[in-house]
Amino acid sequence: MQKNKRALLVGLAVVLVAGGGYVVYEQVKDDPVTKTEVVLPQSPYDSGKDEPRKTRVYVDNSGPTVSVSVRTAAKPWNDRLAITVNGRTTNLTRKGTAGTDTCGPTVVAEPTSLLTRVNFERSCVGDASTLKVAVAVDGAKPVTATAKETPRPNVLMIMVDDMRTDDLQYMPNVQKLIAKQGVNFTNGMASFPLCCPARASVMSGLYPHNHGVWSHEPPWGFSSFDDSSTFPVWIQKAGYHTTYLGKYLNEYGSAPEPGKQTGTSTQYVPPGWDNWQGSIDGGLPPSDPDDGGTYRYWDTTLNDNGNGYVNLQGKYQTNAYADITEDILKKSAASDDPFFHYLSFTAPHHGGPRESDDPPNVKTPARPKRMWGAFDDVIKEAPGASWKDPDRQKDKPKRLGGHPSKKKMKEVLNLTRQRAEALYVVDGAVKRIIKDLKQTGELDNTLVVFTSDNGYFLGEQGIPTGKILPYEPSLRVPVLMRGPGIPKGEIRTDPFLSIDYASTFADLGDAKVATPVDGRSLLDVARLGDESATDSWSRVVLTETTPTNAAKKALAKTQPVGARSPDMMLGKVTGIRTGQYLYTEWQAEPGDPKTNIRQELYDVRADPNEYKNLALDPRRSAILREFHKVLIRARTCVGPECEFLLPEDLR
Repeated sequence: MQKNKRALLVGLAVVLVAGGGYVVYEQVKDDPVTKTEVVLPQSPYDSGKDEPRKTRVYVDNSGPTVSVSVRTAAKPWNDRLAITVNGRTTNLTRKGTAGTDTCGPTVVAEPTSLLTRVNFERSCVGDASTLKVAVAVDGAKPVTATAKETPRPNVLMIMVDDMRTDDLQYMPNVQKLIAKQGVNFTNGMASFPLCCPARASVMSGLYPHNHGVWSHEPPWGFSSFDDSSTFPVWIQKAGYHTTYLGKYLNEYGSAPEPGKQTGTSTQYVPPGWDNWQGSIDGGLPPSDPDDGGTYRYWDTTLNDNGNGYVNLQGKYQTNAYADITEDILKKSAASDDPFFHYLSFTAPHHGGPRESDDPPNVKTPARPKRMWGAFDDVIKEAPGASWKDPDRQKDKPKRLGGHPSKKKMKEVLNLTRQRAEALYVVDGAVKRIIKDLKQTGELDNTLVVFTSDNGYFLGEQGIPTGKILPYEPSLRVPVLMRGPGIPKGEIRTDPFLSIDYASTFADLGDAKVATPVDGRSLLDVARLGDESATDSWSRVVLTETTPTNAAKKALAKTQPVGARSPDMMLGKVTGIRTGQYLYTEWQAEPGDPKTNIRQELYDVRADPNEYKNLALDPRRSAILREFHKVLIRARTCVGPECEFLLPEDLR
């Protein structure tokens, strides 16, 4: 009787907040009252094991191009690499390629890398229904492999919003079904730790200084993204059936279409997608029955492929997305074409409606009522509660103030718990989706990727909440992969950046990358192991942030909507992250004190909390000069120019 009475009352309770705030109400549909008891692994998540110290060979016998990838045991091959495919031998030397019948293969071989790949046109390898391969490294005994022809793999890309790497501990199904069944890139990083620029990098393979989406707000945002050449365009042309569901770029729906100054984009479908169900960020009048938003967890509206809307009002967004994905996967499995499904959750990003247990001054994600308080006994303090800089941040730029108050950190603790609750619902959705893939018979031939657009501060660096700045909690993201050719339960320490997804997916699907990109394919790293035998890396990892306020205002005067500057812009804070160091430079704003610190250098191995700024140590002047040279080159690089390597003493 009490439950029925409560359901009636809650179903009618709607309280409008003056001033345009969230609508405050509680939903009972799809929202059982019984509190959920969370079940987490008894021990902390084991990230996996390193690659075995032996030569590994992977043969990709799918698609129009077949390839042989090799990872040598402990050091790069030196004299000769002989690759025999169905009796035809290709001999590689560091000076070039020779062989009995090379048939014009393409070779990817970096002298400092343990990885080498040789690509052949299918017509060059004779009967390709079965490939028999032998690889001899510097005259050693050949390593053999056999690969039957297989269909090109499907891809399921799962992205969440604002998830930290340590949030993975609250997602047991993601750990069990993806991480432990595949590889964990422990150095996943956002090229720009902010939703819109990071997502533009994922789509385009470009750093922000090249794609030009510098912020989620005007004059940038969705309208500033040139979406004419993105990975969905490339893989669609290669024969993939592409589907998208969920959050896209900020202001999608409410902002004009790319290249336009007026109107909305509620019915705009970006190029490259066969089936588009992106969530709109407004764009419809409040009186419209289809009015809904990306950040309204119980009132989301999707663009239904440019043919009207899908109204999810009354359904909790995460669960609704799982339901829709189930239908998409069933239809995709019935097709002869490989599929690419991009599923983009809003959780754990803050969003409405505002709930009665929310802290007063911190925005939180909405959760089903059954999750309220589920992590109260699990999470005792916010991650940043113990972050205490010994010198009160006197050696840091002025932007980084003192430590948050105890009152503020109590609110951040509440936020931390609510974020975990929202992610736990995503975790349940992932379990359902993996089960659906298995039931359709497509799981074994599907690359499943789980990641986030950027991380999030929860008290670290004196920042109660937020992102953007390139310190560890904001910069780092989970990157997990399972699928055909991906070994189980291994870790990768090579960096995986936002700009790398486009090349990786194009590589997997034998798609032609139509325009130069800044990122690289990490497919061989996922399949075989890191480019180096150590945890250091040779790659330059650039991180960028929004330009200065002065630069933003100047551009907004001439281009108030969808700004695309013809000149190379720079972020206010740009940095280089290596296996050992974080180096940053801050550009001055008008009115900044002359005493403001503009350089930072942290040894993240010895000082993972990034307390001590080594840039103030005169003994570090030589390494600072070297980092400055690398940064100057990286923050203006374009395409192949971005592939230059770190000097050896910075690795």
